[in-house]
Amino acid sequence: MTNGGDTVHCDSLPWLPLAPSVMVKVIKLVPETGGYSVIIRADRGGVLPRHKHLASAEIFILKGSGVHPQTGAYAKGDYVSEREGAIHDPLLFEEDTELLMISSGPSAFLGERDEVLFLMDVPMLERLQAST
Repeated sequence: MTNGGDTVHCDSLPWLPLAPSVMVKVIKLVPETGGYSVIIRADRGGVLPRHKHLASAEIFILKGSGVHPQTGAYAKGDYVSEREGAIHDPLLFEEDTELLMISSGPSAFLGERDEVLFLMDVPMLERLQAST
């Protein structure tokens, strides 16, 4: 790390399990603010579970296309803005997809009765990194 900035060689980062057929690469964690940057890869047939954004997130689609139940159709090159408090139904990936997600804070993955199953936050991502 330098005062001038950092270059992260994302191709050398490991893919870590997030959900069935959904993996994540941790690019940057900011414990001071709770923010993080990740690349998410979903194989065809993968499902991102129902979740609530406890902070806003910005997403850039790197590969693939599909239809998000709440934000609509997306394709490679699209930008998606997800607002704080937004609840998203399970997202089934109809084709292999990769996206860059820059989040201002955690997302809560929800069960059938909207109970919090786990948080995707800085501590959770640190634990995933430590498990490799």
